[in-house]
Amino acid sequence: MTASSTMPHAHPVDADAVSQEFTIRGSQQVHGALAAGAALVAIGFAASASTSATGVLRWIAAAAFAALAVVCARGLTTGDMFVADKVGIRLRIRDEWIGARWEEIEEVTVLRRRHLLDDGRIAVHLLDPGPVVAAMPETTRKVTDANRRLTGTSLAVPFGLTARPSNGEVLQALHMLADARCPVREQL
Repeated sequence: MTASSTMPHAHPVDADAVSQEFTIRGSQQVHGALAAGAALVAIGFAASASTSATGVLRWIAAAAFAALAVVCARGLTTGDMFVADKVGIRLRIRDEWIGARWEEIEEVTVLRRRHLLDDGRIAVHLLDPGPVVAAMPETTRKVTDANRRLTGTSLAVPFGLTARPSNGEVLQALHMLADARCPVREQL
């Protein structure tokens, strides 16, 4: 993982706007549209299904799209996935909230979105991740293991199409909240 400067000279961020907290939330519009679309496709497959061999395949497709609709509908109730404030960072992995004070964080790396369909990512590198990861339930630990393989750290949150940051200038907002207690860098 390579990192560059700690603060790019991009758009200025209003200090009052991020003085309290920075959040990343699931996008209600995207999850709602996906849930409704998957539900309609499931209904279409179910309506055209029968007991023939191809009809059974349509029932299977209807069940798969219905499951997708449920997963997307659950995304409507997700709420915050990441919260950073003057104290530290809290992020949710599955249904578990994991938090660390700025002084416990080695560095935060931000991978910016490169285009409309690309997700950015915030990775939190703890000074000692062992106790935090060991205290997690096994199902959450599987997600953090996948995060570690993809990002180099167990604690990472995407933002972009399906998750919206409260401030478009993610790197600068986090830098202001960290207030020199840990480096916030852009990942290239």
